[in-house]
Amino acid sequence: MNISQERLKILEIMSSLSIDRASRALSKSLRTGARISLSKVSIADLSKTTEKMNEDQREMTSVMVNFKGKEGCKFLFMLPLEGSLILTDLFLRQRIGTAKEFDVFAESSIQELGNILASHISNALVSDFNATLIPQPPRVHNDYAGVIFSNLVLEQGMVDDNLLLMETIFEISGTELECYLFLVPEMTSFAKLLDNIGVKT
Repeated sequence: MNISQERLKILEIMSSLSIDRASRALSKSLRTGARISLSKVSIADLSKTTEKMNEDQREMTSVMVNFKGKEGCKFLFMLPLEGSLILTDLFLRQRIGTAKEFDVFAESSIQELGNILASHISNALVSDFNATLIPQPPRVHNDYAGVIFSNLVLEQGMVDDNLLLMETIFEISGTELECYLFLVPEMTSFAKLLDNIGVKT
């Protein structure tokens, strides 16, 4: 993945716009202070990222969404299990701490989070950058970070040594959680998108 600093800056702007919109929509849906903020966008080395994910021993809940269209891509959002339980309580309008384990209610809550993220990522790219992206139904997993990330790599059939990593902070109900958000675009079509908006290598 050969991306110039100029292109990386554009990707950061695109990511920030979409995450900000998703954050506002999530907060409105939950009727509480929930915020997802972008802290850094970088091109991550696949082997080093895999090693980092394997070292993270937290139980995670994740949502993965495929985007179809001219600029196809896939994204994976992972947050610690404790975050998904807080989300479950908020979606169900019940006292924080009521949800104790990952169950069908937690799965539905994370699936809804995936819908919110997917729709606003695609809307930002479509409206602001003339992309063609159609999100597919989100898929939810509950496992360790390394296992979830390996599934993304295997499913994507990674042929590149790098991928786009968006480091995010998820603040919800007074709790700050470090989360992972990976965007794995089909680089040929994504490069054409950047070319179309005048961002050259």
